[in-house]
Amino acid sequence: MTNLHKVSLPDEDVLAGLLYRMQNTENFERFRGQGERCGWCFHPIRLAGMSTTVDLSNGEITSSYSSDTEPSGVLLKACGTRRATLCPSCASVYAADARMLIRSGLSGGKGIPNAVANHPMVFATFTAPSFGKVHRANNGAGACQRVKKHNHCPHGQALGCNKAHSDDDPIVGEPLCMKCYDYRRAVLWNSLCSELWRRTTIYTKRELAQLLGMSQTAFSKRFRLSFAKVAEYQQRGVVHLHAVIRIDSATKNLERLPRAVDISMLISAISSAVAKVSVPYPGGISGFVRWGPQLDVRVISNEQEYFSEIASRDTHNTSEPTSGMRSRTIANYIAKYVTKSTDDNGALDRRLHSLSDLDQRGVTGHLRRMVETAWDLGGRPELASRRLRAWAHTLGFRGHCITKSRHYSVTFGYLRAERQAWQIRRSATPDVNHQNRQIISNWKWVGTGWWNSGDLWLTELSAQHKAESRILAREAQCIDLMGLGDAKISDSIAEPSSEEPPL
Repeated sequence: MTNLHKVSLPDEDVLAGLLYRMQNTENFERFRGQGERCGWCFHPIRLAGMSTTVDLSNGEITSSYSSDTEPSGVLLKACGTRRATLCPSCASVYAADARMLIRSGLSGGKGIPNAVANHPMVFATFTAPSFGKVHRANNGAGACQRVKKHNHCPHGQALGCNKAHSDDDPIVGEPLCMKCYDYRRAVLWNSLCSELWRRTTIYTKRELAQLLGMSQTAFSKRFRLSFAKVAEYQQRGVVHLHAVIRIDSATKNLERLPRAVDISMLISAISSAVAKVSVPYPGGISGFVRWGPQLDVRVISNEQEYFSEIASRDTHNTSEPTSGMRSRTIANYIAKYVTKSTDDNGALDRRLHSLSDLDQRGVTGHLRRMVETAWDLGGRPELASRRLRAWAHTLGFRGHCITKSRHYSVTFGYLRAERQAWQIRRSATPDVNHQNRQIISNWKWVGTGWWNSGDLWLTELSAQHKAESRILAREAQCIDLMGLGDAKISDSIAEPSSEEPPL
């Protein structure tokens, strides 16, 4: 089960806030309504103002709303952050959108034809190279870093560790010797990772054109490389990328299959591109930015074939299906990373104004050295274009956590608009024509966050109950799915009905 935000026991301030909020039953119910509408956001935006809806056909005012009718006279709007360390409620919505964005490009849906599931498609993981030995998690499967006796670095530090570290051991990711670790190249690798990816897509298309025996121009006229990728911070402070890579026809019709390219050709092209692509280090630093040696490319199975295989299995055979990775699994896997921060505690969620901020945020050890190195490199004139000080809190990485090519699938804006339209249809009066109306609004920001610690405590409790209910419903659906036949399996993977909120 997913780790949930734990609600602490109420203290004196919390109890005082709870008593104030519950002294009036009607106001408390209106407060709960506000919390539900903003999704129990931990840091809601407080707005004051009003809105009026006008019927353009006759000029009549059909409805009006004022924040004066709400508790404390404000409207609450969710902060919308993606980081779970800041707001688990908004982060769960962002993760759900990311999951749908990825999955619609894998198996169709939300306006993307189901035929994309039959396109040549792989799930690839691109790693960073080594910048020095670090402690590794092996969960009791042997020594962290085996080393010969009396083998030490020039600084007198042993080049091995015979301990078995668990995943949650704070020493995992820390260098064996911080003086030997190449912090400059590690930070610059993060900074140039996005450029390395851009060149990788170019090299992959070149390799595919060569395998097909055609020119790059001819290849671009017939085929398109579509992708969606997410950046994950490893415990050593460098990012690696998880990407869904798909071959489409160059036309806008995604139902047209690119028959000349198969899975084996795509895997071969990616492997060759990764071995050849590079970006020179800037600022007079010798060497090239390259991918690490641990390239992992996996085939993605057709979702319908996967469920058909489950339905046709012998009920006594509990082995996993033999087909490739499922689109559902990949979408969940990628969505898991979009809500993560640079560090587990969220100390580097915000930009730094100076290195003294690190003391206040409690950043120490290896991550602190990464931030300090980024800040130092950002002060060099020859590296001014990299803006490393502005991105020191992300250890030099300046890309977005999740990106996609234009034709891969839908956008976050599309999904938000669909959800907003569903909410309007759900709450609207049936006899009102919403196509011929105009909303006139006047709002101003008056603050951020809840009014007192009691309100925040109620928010945390409600958000936890909501997350637990969502997990239980998902687990129940998975249990039912494994016991269904062909017909019910088809129903389980169908699009949600109009009565369900689009996620």
